[in-house]
Amino acid sequence: MTRHGATAGFSLVELLISLTLFALLSSSMVQFARSMLSGVRVLEAASEAQEAARLGAQLIAGELRDAGFSRDAALGNGVRRAGPALIRLVRDLNGDGDSDDANEAVGFEYAADRRALMRVLGSAAPQPLLADVPPGGLQFVFFDAAGAALGGTDELDEAQRARIRRVTATVAVEIHNPDPANAQPLRASQTAVVVLRNG
Repeated sequence: MTRHGATAGFSLVELLISLTLFALLSSSMVQFARSMLSGVRVLEAASEAQEAARLGAQLIAGELRDAGFSRDAALGNGVRRAGPALIRLVRDLNGDGDSDDANEAVGFEYAADRRALMRVLGSAAPQPLLADVPPGGLQFVFFDAAGAALGGTDELDEAQRARIRRVTATVAVEIHNPDPANAQPLRASQTAVVVLRNG
């Protein structure tokens, strides 16, 4: 005589329900992992943009701090050209009484055709220093001893340049957003304020 007791194992319906739940859970986990990875990529890109902007502003500030450096302050504030997206300065780094040596004349400007911050040494052609700089991504504002802004949209003349005591330099970087669902580019900016040596 055979005994029919409890059967071991799962029925076909139970297996199908289990597989469906597993597929749904797996799909949710994949979506979660994708969104996390996309978020990490966006954070990394934003961090890179911020670091690039900070580096650009710090390099400009470092050069501005040396503007006009000389033993006898004969170079004045050292600013030889100044505009909303342009600055040229001189300094006597080796103390020989002139600013004709390598690295003693330096400048920064914006190149719209390359979307780049350019650095100029002496009379050499400008070289790219920082890419992905949007229009308006390099801005200089010049102030006199009383704190009043000098100039406007044009390059400053010699008399205005002689009155410069403080410079605010802003560098912005704009890069492609790695999130395919967001076409808005990532933008970061950094500002440095420098009081000129011989102001």
